[in-house]
Amino acid sequence: MTRGFESIIDRLAREFWRAAHAREQQHAQMQARSLAEVRAVDQAQRALEDAPAADAAARERLQLAWRQAEAAAQGARAKLEVGRLERLLAEGLTRDLRIPPADLRARNTPPVLDTQHLPKILAKPEWETFAPEKPGRLGLAVPGASGRYEQAVAKARSEFVHAEREYEASKIRRTQGSMILQIAQQKATEAARADSARHNAAVAEFEGALLRGEAAAVTGYARIVLSRSPYPEAFMQTLAAHYVENHKLLAIGYDVPTLDAAVPVALEYHYNAAENLVQGVPAEQALRARVYADALRQIVLRSLHELFSADPLRHVNAIVFNVYASNGDARVCLASVHVARADFAALALAEGDPATHLAALGARISARPEMLEAVAPVAGVDMTQVVTDADVAVDRRFNLMTLSDKDFTQVMFHLLRAHGFEGPPLLPGEAPGMLMCRAWDPHPIFGGDVVVHIYREMDRCARLEMAAARTMLTEMQQIGAARGMLITTGEFEDGVEEFARDRRIELLAGHHLVFLLKENAGVDASVAVPEVLDPAATLF
Repeated sequence: MTRGFESIIDRLAREFWRAAHAREQQHAQMQARSLAEVRAVDQAQRALEDAPAADAAARERLQLAWRQAEAAAQGARAKLEVGRLERLLAEGLTRDLRIPPADLRARNTPPVLDTQHLPKILAKPEWETFAPEKPGRLGLAVPGASGRYEQAVAKARSEFVHAEREYEASKIRRTQGSMILQIAQQKATEAARADSARHNAAVAEFEGALLRGEAAAVTGYARIVLSRSPYPEAFMQTLAAHYVENHKLLAIGYDVPTLDAAVPVALEYHYNAAENLVQGVPAEQALRARVYADALRQIVLRSLHELFSADPLRHVNAIVFNVYASNGDARVCLASVHVARADFAALALAEGDPATHLAALGARISARPEMLEAVAPVAGVDMTQVVTDADVAVDRRFNLMTLSDKDFTQVMFHLLRAHGFEGPPLLPGEAPGMLMCRAWDPHPIFGGDVVVHIYREMDRCARLEMAAARTMLTEMQQIGAARGMLITTGEFEDGVEEFARDRRIELLAGHHLVFLLKENAGVDASVAVPEVLDPAATLF
C-alpha cells in the first residue's frame, strides 16, 4: 500500500469531518434561533428601541425586560446543548451510513480566472478637466493677467501629462497582471487535473484493497465512517485505527473532550441589575457528571453501530474501542470494550439504557469519567499516530518554485513590467538559477538604467550571499546604472541589507515577491521548495 493512498484517504476523512462538523453547527444554530426564549430577546430589544426617548421609566422597565430575556435565552441554549448530548445515540441510529462512491472521487473543477483583484485602469484624463478657465476680454486687460493665465496653462499641461502617464502605466500594470494571472490559472488548472487524477487513482486502489480486506484499506475506511458522524462543537475528532487482518479485529482509539469542554457549566442564568451583568448559576456537579458519563456511553455504542453497520463486506468480526480524554500531556482511558459482531447485533439499541447495553458487552467504563478516573484498556491502541489537519492540508497557492524555467521567467518579466520597468527580456546568468537583464526605468527623476539580477534558490537552507550583491555593484559601476534590483526567492545573508542600503541596490526577498504578485495580479503565491524537485524547474 503506497503512502500516497493513505494520505489521500486521511485527507478525505478530514474533509468529511469538517463538512459534518459545519452541518452540525448550522443545525444547532437553527435550533437555537427557533427557541422561544431566543425569539423573546429580539422582541424585547425591538420594544426597547421603539420606546419614546422621553419616557425614562418605560425605557428602564423595557431595558430590564430585555436583559432578563437575554439571561433566559442563555439558559435555554445551555439546556439545548445538554439535550443534544442526551440524544447522541438516538440521532446516530437514524443516520444513513452508506457512502456513495461519488463522494470519494474528486471532481476536476478548474479554478476560475478572478480579475477583481487586478490593478484598476485609471480613468482616461481629458484636457478639458485640467485646462484653466480663460479670462474674458476685460480680465486680460488687467496687468499681468495674460502671464498668470499662461503659467496656469503650463501647470495644467504638466498635470495633464502626468495624469496621462499614470493612465498609461495603469494599463500596463493591468496587462502585466493579467498575464501573470493567466499563467497562474494555467498552472493551477494543470495541478488540479493532475491532483484529481492522482486522487481518483488512489481511490480506485483503495476500493480494490478494501475488497481484498487489506489492513490499510480497512483502517482508512473506518476513519472515513467515523469522520462522517456529526457531533457537537466541542468534539474535535482525533482518532487512531489499527486492523489485525488474520483476526479480522479492528482497534480504535477515540478522543473525547473533558467534562468542562463538553457540558455547559451553567444551565440557568439571571440578570444582576446592580452590576448590569448576565450571570450564570453553576449547575450541580452531579448533574453535569451524569450527563457527561451518559454521553460517553452513547458515543461508544454509536461508534460501534456505525463501524459494524457500514461494513457490508464483513471484514470486521470484532472491534476493540477505547475512549480517551486528555489530562494535560497524557491521555487517560475512560472506556474500553472488546465486542464481537454477533454479540453487538443481539442488542436492541433503540430500547433500554446505554449502561445496560455496555454491561452486557462486558465494557469497562470509568466510575468517575468527569474526574478522568482511568480504566485499564482491554487492548492498547497507539494514540500517537493520529492524523491532524496539518498532516493532510493541501497548499493550493501558486508556487514559484514548481514552475518551469520558461514560466518562471515569464512571471518575473511581467512582474518587472508591472513595476514600471522597460527593456530586453530576462536571460540566464552565470550562476545556477539566475536571471538577469539591464532594464530601463522611465521615471523622469529617479529613472535610468537598472541592473536586475534574480536568483531562484532551490535549497531550503540557502541564503543569497554578499558575493551576489558585490557582483551587482560591479556591473552597475561598469555601465553607470542609476540603481540595481537584487531579487531572490529565498532570504538574504546577514550583512547584505546593510551593504545595499547606501549603494542604490533594492532588495526583494521571497516574501516581497509573494506580496507583489498579490498586489499586481491578485495571485496568492508561495515560494515553497517542494520535497521532490522537478528537473524541468531548475535548468537555468
